[in-house]
Amino acid sequence: MLSLGLRPSTGTFVPLLSSGSIFLFGQGLSLHCCTIKLGLQYDIPLSNAIMNMYLHFGRIDRIESVFFAMDEKSIVSWKTIIEGYARAGNISKSFSIINEMRRKSFGLESVVLVSLMSGYVSANNFSLRIASSSHSLIFRSGFHSEESINNLLIKMYAKCGDILSARKVFDAVCEKTLLLWTSIIGVHNHVGSPEEALHLFKKMLLTNVRPNEVTLATVLLAVAEMGLLKMGEEIENYILLNGLESDLRVQTSLINMFCKCGSIEKAKDIFERVSNKDILVYSSMINGYAIHGFGEEALGLFHKMHVEDGIKPDAAVYTSVLLACSHSNFTEAGLKYFESMRTDFGVEPTIEHYMCLVDLLGRAGKLELAMKAIEEIPVEVQARVWAPLLSACRTYLNFELGEVVSKKLLEFEPESSGCYVLMANMYTYAGKWRKAESIRRLMDDKGVMKETGWSKLEINGCYHVFIAGDRSHFYSADIYEKLEKLNVTLREAGHVL
Repeated sequence: MLSLGLRPSTGTFVPLLSSGSIFLFGQGLSLHCCTIKLGLQYDIPLSNAIMNMYLHFGRIDRIESVFFAMDEKSIVSWKTIIEGYARAGNISKSFSIINEMRRKSFGLESVVLVSLMSGYVSANNFSLRIASSSHSLIFRSGFHSEESINNLLIKMYAKCGDILSARKVFDAVCEKTLLLWTSIIGVHNHVGSPEEALHLFKKMLLTNVRPNEVTLATVLLAVAEMGLLKMGEEIENYILLNGLESDLRVQTSLINMFCKCGSIEKAKDIFERVSNKDILVYSSMINGYAIHGFGEEALGLFHKMHVEDGIKPDAAVYTSVLLACSHSNFTEAGLKYFESMRTDFGVEPTIEHYMCLVDLLGRAGKLELAMKAIEEIPVEVQARVWAPLLSACRTYLNFELGEVVSKKLLEFEPESSGCYVLMANMYTYAGKWRKAESIRRLMDDKGVMKETGWSKLEINGCYHVFIAGDRSHFYSADIYEKLEKLNVTLREAGHVL
């Protein structure tokens, strides 16, 4: 265009800056410089587009320079800088700009509040105080009945761990939309309450709101966490009846659900039917093979993914690959994959990768190598990797190293009952009864309570929860009578109980 002697206008730059085709900061900066050279920088829509481009790159300093140079501003200008400050975690500045906007007789529109909260949800230094302040501002401004506002409020409260307030926002809405139902179900999934997520889904089905693909994918996560195969099959039937089976999110969630519910062949069937497999579909199936001990199948699928289909593996895929190697005792392969994820694909190891590596080496009896691997991990995240090593020390009768690991466990997790139990079991296994007893006394002295063991069974669509030592179940007498008969049979067969 420039070579033909044509002069670009604001109509040239605005679509270009807003199209999402600028992937590098330098490209955007060059376009901004070009607008200044052409004297176009004072145009409001163009300035807004430039600020939005800088917002994409998280450059609040550049947004400020454009915003404060504008003689006139639109509501979009205010919205963009407010979201920029919110994303940067600069709470005082974002509220200061809102107050300045109102002083200049700009009405506080809902789009501004949406930008404010969207920025906060993206921020890392988010707090309950910010969520409460934003909620108060929304209520005073009269926007508390808008769907997008309430959806973000739910996410804001959930992000800072206040599920009760998130639920209050949801419950206060008279006409609950599908977006709000999906949001609150997802929140309960995220905080580890799949039972409540399913309860909410069942309540939603009693209304005139019907789930879409996103809702079903969210609910299937809860079903997977609880291992409710029958319910998962019912949801799959609903998906098929409503023609939603071709949605990639739904397919991925179904694969994940069937894998976690123990139906690996069903998961494989769905996987094979997916025509446009992406990394999430592959990751779900590889993880399914890994948790079921099908190491060769997991590694074969990983090879197909990145060699045949050309999909670059990410950190989550490598976690599943290392898990598969660990569960199938593929020690050498596991070490090779751990090294290649950095050298071949630039994936930096996370704590999950190191946990898999320590477990892999521990199962193979390479305890010194496992210790060396732990020493490479930043101290602040070491706590989670000592327990698998302690279990390996007990398995391979390396009680000297086990004592070293035990001290590390107590140092990092003094309130964790699992640490004390592992240590006591190791000393008992070694025949060091006094030390085992001292660990149990230490646990009592510190007031650390052992978590009660429990299990859950699904029988004919009904779910039964059993707690260790509990006899409150309706059929407890029959259950314990049958258990005693089984114990007698085992003893007669020569088994030591």
